[in-house]
Amino acid sequence: MARFEENYEILESDRLGRYLVAKRDLARGELILVERPTVVGPHWDSDVCCLNCFRNSCTICRLCRRAPLCYDCTGHDEAECRFYRESNLDINFLFNHFNVVTSVRCLLLYRTDRDRFWEMRRMEAHLEKRRGSEIWDILSKYVVEPLLQNGAFDRVGDGEGEKLTVNEDLIQHCCGVFDVNAFEIRGNGTSQSVQQNCFVRGLYPRAALMAHDCVPNAFISVDGESNLRVYAAVPIEKGQMVLFNYTRCLFGTFERRAHLRKGKYFLCTCARCEDPTELGTHLCSVRCTNCSAGLCSYYSKVTKWKCDKCPHELTREYVKQVFTNARNDAMARSFEIPELEEAITRHSATLNPRNSLVLELKQTLAGELRNLCLASHPANVPRHLLQRKLELCAELLDVLRVLEPGISRLTAIGLYEYNVSLWNVTRKNFETKEISAKELLDNLIKGESGLKQSISMLLFEHPTTPEGQLTKRAMQDLKELREEIAQVRALVGSNLKPLAEDKPSIID
Repeated sequence: MARFEENYEILESDRLGRYLVAKRDLARGELILVERPTVVGPHWDSDVCCLNCFRNSCTICRLCRRAPLCYDCTGHDEAECRFYRESNLDINFLFNHFNVVTSVRCLLLYRTDRDRFWEMRRMEAHLEKRRGSEIWDILSKYVVEPLLQNGAFDRVGDGEGEKLTVNEDLIQHCCGVFDVNAFEIRGNGTSQSVQQNCFVRGLYPRAALMAHDCVPNAFISVDGESNLRVYAAVPIEKGQMVLFNYTRCLFGTFERRAHLRKGKYFLCTCARCEDPTELGTHLCSVRCTNCSAGLCSYYSKVTKWKCDKCPHELTREYVKQVFTNARNDAMARSFEIPELEEAITRHSATLNPRNSLVLELKQTLAGELRNLCLASHPANVPRHLLQRKLELCAELLDVLRVLEPGISRLTAIGLYEYNVSLWNVTRKNFETKEISAKELLDNLIKGESGLKQSISMLLFEHPTTPEGQLTKRAMQDLKELREEIAQVRALVGSNLKPLAEDKPSIID
């Protein structure tokens, strides 16, 4: 694997520990580092899956007679196979205790790669903060006890030199290191892991040094061999920290901070978290009950929900009840389009149209409309539904451009869905003679530009990922759109600027 130390350096502080900073100016889209995983494995509560590819398992390894495999895979990691083969474990041990797989792989590093084992041991696991907690007790029951109750796991070594004594703290450290530092490895295009609850993670010690920020300047992509690439999402100046968002972009501040406190063991104080309006997006704001135009946001320094238009303040009890009622109502809804629309209307009135819960409903609705479009020819989809999908995508993109500036997976998907919808709505408007051929051409050219932007971001994704599959579809759509543009251009004459004069992109 190539080395990229000229791009970054590792610094250390009391507040952040070790973290990455740019060693030179980095351009938008520039590759910062590539790293192969120290360990790859399923989350401790994943369903049983193939130990080689993480798809549905339907057989076992013929050598060790214990590891679950799929029909396509004939083996798994050699050291892992030998360990299970030489153990006295029951043949059904891994099927009954699949939770232990990743921890065993961490322990086996002591046998296969001692340097990487000690590198993993030096990684932060927040062991003392986890000790006695709910997650500690769960892991004790489902991971620690099954391992320690079997003599095969008492001591691990390579047959020479000092053996490694396996105890509760060591196993909990392995689990903690993964929970605090690991990155998700998303299933490839043929994998069934999403359907069967097989959540796969990889441990990348260098990438894990990226500091957190709720508005990141870097993004990641994992290829088909689990190698992780870190890119600059926006230009990063020399000396700036390389920042990655450890939580979900469209969570509100309360949800993000709760997730980070529970899983990463720190309180985020980034600019977005400290701004009551979340950089003007109002993902946590609630409609003022005193004036029709105001939004009440939480000011943590004075612990008050204050309106931005009038002096009114909401009580914490009222806000808590509004959020609870909205969440319970949203969870009780079906995915039927009328039900989702009714929920969006209701909670936009009490929360606000951009509140994170309302945005979640809008994402769900946009997904249902997308499924409807995929199941039917665009000509058979009612125009008002195409228009609604266009509006929803526009709303989500407005938020994403603030919270994930630059290159973003979510923005790329949103751009694709928006511009395909624009294409279909524009065609219907022209067919009903509501717009002229010139207006049709203008909108088609706008859609072409948007698709190019989307593809330029999607190309960073590996071809086997869902986004990689979307890239192929987007490029086919772009080809068809350009053919249609050429036909429409012929209708309106040759007085317009030719497509060849458009600003070039990496997909031209």
